[in-house]
Amino acid sequence: MPTDDAIARADPALQRVYARLLKAVEGLGPVVEERGERSVLLRSRGGFLGVHPKRDGLDLQIVMDHVIRAARVTKVDSVSARRFHVHVRLVTEKEVDGELLGWLREAYDLMA
Repeated sequence: MPTDDAIARADPALQRVYARLLKAVEGLGPVVEERGERSVLLRSRGGFLGVHPKRDGLDLQIVMDHVIRAARVTKVDSVSARRFHVHVRLVTEKEVDGELLGWLREAYDLMA
């Protein structure tokens, strides 16, 4: 993997959060990780999760077919009549929990 990708340049604590997230997502089934200069796209057949490292956390964009209303959801973008990007901020490994994994399972299955 290139050393100039977004995760390689992230704070070591955020690299650990990402590693925990990636391990959890790989438990859903086959996952392709596409690292870029500013973000990472995780996909099954289609992209189901965008990860954007920031200075103080990882901004996730989860692809869904419905809006999720929860305290940890920071924003929802409507990208088409049937697709939404649900934004969630991760700061610690503990935040990779059952609730988040349930949403990621939905997104994974949607794009499989």
